[in-house]
Amino acid sequence: MAQLSVHNVSISIEFVRSALLKLALERAEIDTLLVQCRIAPSLLNSPQARLSLTQFGQVITQLTLRSGDELLGYGKQPVPLGSLSLLMHWLLAASSPRQVLQRLCDFYRILGKGVEVEWVEDEEGVHLNFGYASHDQASQVYICEYGFFFVHRVLCWLMKEIFPIKQLLFPFSPPAYSRDYRLMFYGAPMVFNGSAARISFSADLLKRDIIQSREALPALLKDPFNQLLMLNFSQETWTSKVAGCVQSQLDDLPTLPQLAAQLQIAPHTLQRRLAVEGSSYLAIKNQIKRDSAIELLVNSKLSIEQISERLGFSETSPFTRTFKEWTGVPPSAYRKHH
Repeated sequence: MAQLSVHNVSISIEFVRSALLKLALERAEIDTLLVQCRIAPSLLNSPQARLSLTQFGQVITQLTLRSGDELLGYGKQPVPLGSLSLLMHWLLAASSPRQVLQRLCDFYRILGKGVEVEWVEDEEGVHLNFGYASHDQASQVYICEYGFFFVHRVLCWLMKEIFPIKQLLFPFSPPAYSRDYRLMFYGAPMVFNGSAARISFSADLLKRDIIQSREALPALLKDPFNQLLMLNFSQETWTSKVAGCVQSQLDDLPTLPQLAAQLQIAPHTLQRRLAVEGSSYLAIKNQIKRDSAIELLVNSKLSIEQISERLGFSETSPFTRTFKEWTGVPPSAYRKHH
């Protein structure tokens, strides 16, 4: 069964716009950096535009290095380069997840740059609350996105498994690009317009062991955002199984009953299991087609007609129309700017 590559999974350009929002960089400097990452600067003006995970990881890494601030301007003061390295060395030396959580909270309290984290344990599980009252709306969104992402990915890296998030509570309305949160948080349940910024796990988190080796730390610290972004311990979800089937049959996609037969499961059971993971067969098909189209336009010499045929479109015109709905621009324009 074909597996999805990080190179043909895409993410909204809005994540890049958020990363740029607080940085005091000249527009010419930003444009040069984006071009180096193979991102057309004009895409910043197209809210529907998308880029690959690889491109996103590259631009965040370059912005961090260029600005010298690991929080990209969202702290009360810059968080100097090397802060993450200190934290990861300290966390890796922890004896348990409980100690990891406490050290994480202590680190940001000692750092004193405006990132407030506390963890609590109750009968419903383990919760990390992020303070946001002293930040504006844009900062609240970014701190939640980055904070939830960072905490979860670091825990997964330390335990060498994708431990599921029980719930994400956001203190704001869902952004236009919130569908991509499923990608960032492995399909975790989400609640918006909440009274707090909170990421919750089951109590089983505290029973896990810290098994990551010190030998793995240099590779992580060489490019931490990219390493955490691409984190994958081959978790076999129904979404990933269906995505693998779709990826290998793009030119002649099976119907839901046909796909269920391939996976040796009843169609209604497959639908229910995908729904539990916050997905559906239609959503997976559309995502794989969109991201595969972007990958082929950017990294292949296939004509638009050939790409259209490979993705199962009967003619070029419906592909062009659909691609424009996905990204805001026709495929020819997208290829030109990449």
